Amino acid sequence: MALAEGTSVISVDLPYDNYNLQLRGDEIVSRDLQLQRVGTELRGRALGSVAQLTLKKDGVSGVVGNSPVNLKVRTEGDTLLAEGGFIDGPVKLRFSPKELHVYISQCRYELAFAQGVYEGRRSCDSRLLPPVRFSVPPDLRERSPAEQAALLLFALAPAAK
Repeated sequence: MALAEGTSVISVDLPYDNYNLQLRGDEIVSRDLQLQRVGTELRGRALGSVAQLTLKKDGVSGVVGNSPVNLKVRTEGDTLLAEGGFIDGPVKLRFSPKELHVYISQCRYELAFAQGVYEGRRSCDSRLLPPVRFSVPPDLRERSPAEQAALLLFALAPAAK
């Protein structure tokens, strides 16, 4: 499938699955997401449910279906940090140009950046399986820290199921 001009992609490559999140300006689309950014909100469908999130300077709040989202977000230098509740439980995210560490749905990702992608293991896989590969478009960092955190967690939420 050809991508429309101006489309950026977050790509997730797992041992038994792979998928993309397409970032088309104010629209975010994947097999599990159909979201639109309207002002300071992300609205639409996510993971089979209606989603409405408010993006704030220091966090993200709202609901996906009946599940609350309540993230605290901050930056330290070039590192994005997020922690709190996201859909079905606690999450923790650390995203920098050198690493991506995420805890979501009882699965821990420890990915290091090399040769244009974040790559490494996740705790919910056997050590015998190939590593997880996760690519992020450079223009993701142009979005607010709250939106970056929400999009990275939405990208990994289906993978952790």
